[in-house]
Amino acid sequence: MTATFDRRSFLSHSAATAGGIALAGTVVDGLMAEVASAATGVSPKPPKLGGSLRVALLSDVPNYHTFNGAQGKMDGSGFCLANALYDPLFVMAADGKSVLPMLAISATPSANYTVWTIKLRQGVTFTNGDPFNASVVVANYQAAAADPTVGLAIQPIIASVSALDAYTVKYTLVVPFSTFPIQLAEQQIAYMAHPSSFSSTYTGNPIGTGPFMVESWTLNVQSVWKKNPHYWRKDAHGRQLPYLDAVTFKTIPDAASRNQALQSGSVDVVLQNVGSQIAQLEKTSGISVLTDIHAPRDPALNMLILNTSGTMNQYFAWAGEFAPTVPGALSYIKQGQAVPTAVQDADWQGTLGAVNPSSLQWDTTLKPVLNDLTIRQACAMALNRNAYFKVIDGGVGAVADGLYRKSSPYYANPHYPSYNPKRAKELVTAYKKKHKVSKVSFVIDIVSGDAASQQAFAFFQQQLAAVGIQVTSRPLVTSQLINNVIYGQYDCAVWTQFGGVDPGLNYVWFLSLSATASPTQGGLGLTSLPAGTRFPGAVNFSHQADGVVMANMLKALASPQGSAAERAAWKNVNTRFASDIPYLWLDTTVNAWAARSNVQNWAFATAADGKTRALSPDADASRWDQIWLS
Repeated sequence: MTATFDRRSFLSHSAATAGGIALAGTVVDGLMAEVASAATGVSPKPPKLGGSLRVALLSDVPNYHTFNGAQGKMDGSGFCLANALYDPLFVMAADGKSVLPMLAISATPSANYTVWTIKLRQGVTFTNGDPFNASVVVANYQAAAADPTVGLAIQPIIASVSALDAYTVKYTLVVPFSTFPIQLAEQQIAYMAHPSSFSSTYTGNPIGTGPFMVESWTLNVQSVWKKNPHYWRKDAHGRQLPYLDAVTFKTIPDAASRNQALQSGSVDVVLQNVGSQIAQLEKTSGISVLTDIHAPRDPALNMLILNTSGTMNQYFAWAGEFAPTVPGALSYIKQGQAVPTAVQDADWQGTLGAVNPSSLQWDTTLKPVLNDLTIRQACAMALNRNAYFKVIDGGVGAVADGLYRKSSPYYANPHYPSYNPKRAKELVTAYKKKHKVSKVSFVIDIVSGDAASQQAFAFFQQQLAAVGIQVTSRPLVTSQLINNVIYGQYDCAVWTQFGGVDPGLNYVWFLSLSATASPTQGGLGLTSLPAGTRFPGAVNFSHQADGVVMANMLKALASPQGSAAERAAWKNVNTRFASDIPYLWLDTTVNAWAARSNVQNWAFATAADGKTRALSPDADASRWDQIWLS
């Protein structure tokens, strides 16, 4: 039902312990055992070379000319496409606990985890014949840091990347980060693109080192990919990868239509994330299905994301991205000037508003309601998550009460509000009396053209109406829905995010900064604002600005991986969300991959050595180089 931003979009997957590539030391190829031959989607037979695979995904990229880790805005489907075109620096091991070598072969930290030295693989070339080396990694970082959206997601983590020699790079970090190499496996910045595509005038096909090359691309319809005949990788028996000659990715946003395409034979493989449709696939003969319910990672979450400040993105306002409508303070600070009080007030209050339910446009004349904690509490108590799980998502997965599933080492009961419509109605009534208003209403953004999203909205509408809250839907294509959330021009939106193999992957999504401290102290320099005011980071989309969350995240990142201190800090973050309620948790996202009987080895992928098992499918992303057709 959600906009699958998930933890990767213009970045991420997202708890790992030492092993595989020892995060505290170095790594070599070949660290995991061979996979058992009886596993679903894994074939022990010798591959048959050639053939063309057809895959149905949920969405397409906004612009394929800028489709790369440095400039793209990747959701899960985008990661699937990236796995065809690019190689990442690292991949996750099949157990989800360690990273394995791909374009990078080792990662060594400084004593306090603020500097990581990465050794690169030699002898790899792009499809145009140019070499992959340290200068390419530096160029990819520079392009990512300069990108208006990707840069905002990595600048709080990475201060700089420099080449130490032709095949060694140094990542200097903003904060200590004990699990940083996972960022270079699970975030989109792991993918290394040819630097020529970073030009603002580039109109050619993207170029990578990966198993396939772009043949044609019709946005939002399909893309056709042909085999890279000079791919650098081989399998465990020395056979050249990839096995397939070609892959066609078809964009089919509607969940039921994806199932129909698989059943009719118009596609061979399908990604599915709607519970009722997954249940149908599991009953269909001639099709094998693999879900990530028991995958070695915390799942992404279905939720409603809330604009808790009732403002547009205040970080963007501070930086001047809304000028001249809202003047920015950053230009004054860069010149060493005091920021005029009027500008500070505009950054703080001038972005306040809500979505007009009549025009469905952001309206600064309207008073928001979701910036009030009692209304967020009422919404949480109004939604019967058990009913949503069973009726809307078909009982596939689990009801969610926070960031982690109950088996996670980071889980402790966060005491998220229980279903209590009576108490919710009392809170709404008290809000109306306090603010002298006759109604409480807001707009929920949903995905257009998706029947599951519409069904989910009908559920929310009925449940919230029962406690006195009126909601209106705003159907949007996925890319526009995501953009509105990024810019903060939304009240509430259907959403999928978080989860993954390490909580640290979620750091930037929860980050906030002191608005009143000086920039040299890590603040924003808005000294005339009320003491203690915090601004959410640029990609903290719920606009929750909480010093307790921030302090616990920094403690977790600086603690040794798997330590008691790390676990306790991440538990505290989850507990804080249950009281602040920036998200209305619903249930876990279940991703299912399904394939027709002639598709072989579709759930198998390896690290650089061709035999060490990597995590694939990795939630809603899969790799394609060792699939073959019988």
